Amino acid sequence: MFLKNDKSFMEKRSEFRHRIVDSIYDKIPVEVVEHLGNANKEFILAIEGVFNGFIKKIDDRIAKTKERHSKSGDETNNGKNGDDEE
Repeated sequence: MFLKNDKSFMEKRSEFRHRIVDSIYDKIPVEVVEHLGNANKEFILAIEGVFNGFIKKIDDRIAKTKERHSKSGDETNNGKNGDDEE
């Protein structure tokens, strides 16, 4: 069991990983580190663009469905066309 002042395994592992990464980054030129950081950001932005494309397709599908429903009058009578009433 951990004491209040003890760090969890996850915290220790995270600190160890950061020390390793920092020691590697300290051995390469700052320009390379900056270039790698910018490349990582561009990759993330590219993935964001893919997700934004998916979101746009979903929004377009919703808009088209709403348009079809409003043209056919389905929004006002929940899909019933009035001829079914007895």
